[in-house]
Amino acid sequence: MCGNPIKEFISDHLYNELSAKGFLNERAIRDYYLKKRFIELRSAYAPREIFSLLQEEFPYICEDTIRKIIYTRNGTDSFMANFISVRHDRKSCRVDSELSRA
Repeated sequence: MCGNPIKEFISDHLYNELSAKGFLNERAIRDYYLKKRFIELRSAYAPREIFSLLQEEFPYICEDTIRKIIYTRNGTDSFMANFISVRHDRKSCRVDSELSRA
């Protein structure tokens, strides 16, 4: 993985700045990159071959771990659902507290 693997979200300059300051979660970016590469290679290779290719690119990760990363949801969906739920609860609390003042 060279350069900015999340170009569709932030510029190379911003990526380098954030990375240099330690503001990026390298593991999450790596996992995103693995999933993205898997989708890109899926039309040309069988999954077993893709796992092997990705393992060559990331030799410190075994193929089973790569498989788990690709086939496991990253939790972002549940995090966002919880975040939205918490924000909704906070808004209703504000409304309730404003009504009690009146």
